Amino acid sequence: MCMEKTGTAPRSLWKNKIFTRMFVSYSISSFGDWFDMTALMILFSYTWHANSFLVALVPISYAVPSIALGQLAGVYADRWKKIQLMINTDLIRAVLTVALIFTGNPYWALPIMFLRATASVFNTPAQQALLRTSVPEEQLMKASAMIGMVMQISKVAGPLLGSILIALVSIKLCLVINAISFFISAVLLMTVGKVSEEGLSTPTPTETKPSLLQSWQEGWKTLFTIRMLYMSFAFYLVGFFTLQMVDSQFGILLREVVPGSETLLGYVISTVGFGMFTVGGILTGIKNIKSYGWTLSLGCLLTGLSFGGFGMFELGGPILWIYLCAFLGGLGVGLTIIGFSFLRQKETPPEMMGRITGITNSLTSAVVIIGPMVGGVMIGALGVSTAFQITGLVMLCVGVLGVLFKRLIWGSAQ
Repeated sequence: MCMEKTGTAPRSLWKNKIFTRMFVSYSISSFGDWFDMTALMILFSYTWHANSFLVALVPISYAVPSIALGQLAGVYADRWKKIQLMINTDLIRAVLTVALIFTGNPYWALPIMFLRATASVFNTPAQQALLRTSVPEEQLMKASAMIGMVMQISKVAGPLLGSILIALVSIKLCLVINAISFFISAVLLMTVGKVSEEGLSTPTPTETKPSLLQSWQEGWKTLFTIRMLYMSFAFYLVGFFTLQMVDSQFGILLREVVPGSETLLGYVISTVGFGMFTVGGILTGIKNIKSYGWTLSLGCLLTGLSFGGFGMFELGGPILWIYLCAFLGGLGVGLTIIGFSFLRQKETPPEMMGRITGITNSLTSAVVIIGPMVGGVMIGALGVSTAFQITGLVMLCVGVLGVLFKRLIWGSAQ
């Protein structure tokens, strides 16, 4: 494993120069991204008066590059210098964001957004691979939880602050801030200096460098060689697919059961984020997860209780029930996402981290597209409350099966 060459492992994670610069860089660019998302949705919906088809293409323009190129990006993350790859993608995203500022219609904006999302696809595996090779194993749990916390804070606070800025100043200020955030992120990474990367996939003088196809095949072979990794990912993917079926339909549900309360959705999203933040805070104090099975299963159980509770809420019921369900959902989703993120870091060989991240991210992105489509059909046929109840029941069943067949799925150690 590659860490800073100080002779001994850093006593504190904050003394690890590579991690701290990467963490601050990620935090800045993550907040900028969510500022940006708010501005783009308002531009499409209100400024350009785009039709529903064009608005629907906004999330698709973010997801398709990951589905199509995620695995290729993972291969390159293992073959190239990770810091340089992250710097390059940050600069590309900064330039493309500047281009968005001067875009006057959705027909130009969508291709630019697609290209920018493509650059992001190459950034994520490089970041995960660098994290794996620069942080000691006993600190991986804390590092994974901290990154997960930042992701959730930015999801909640970014759109809120972006909306305030849009109301007080202008929409395009959010795009300016995001462009600046990408540039600052790149500059911070430049200050890391030269990084030794023992995990980099380079051949010895007597070997020939494997082709892209061979490297890609090695990634899949590694995934299916490590039982803990592929079984956990399959379990995670089933739970994540179920979650995605109704995750985007909270606005529809709340509109029906609490009519006339337009601000409630924002409070619910914030409560979910607080639940996820709480889980992250707890996990930062833990060096290791003793049982992946219990962690992922408990995450599904809590999410199932949350969604089932939302589905059972009736018109005129106590609002406190909605907040309780939202908090439980945040706890469950946080356990699942952060737990799997740590598992992937811990169980993946350092030299394969980019490829495994690319594979898992591409399949997860496919679920982000397919899940809401299936959920939309189910809601159209059964109604939104019934759909939430069914989704909650399925999640509970997944969690219960995880507990009952824990040893069969994860092995005797779990």
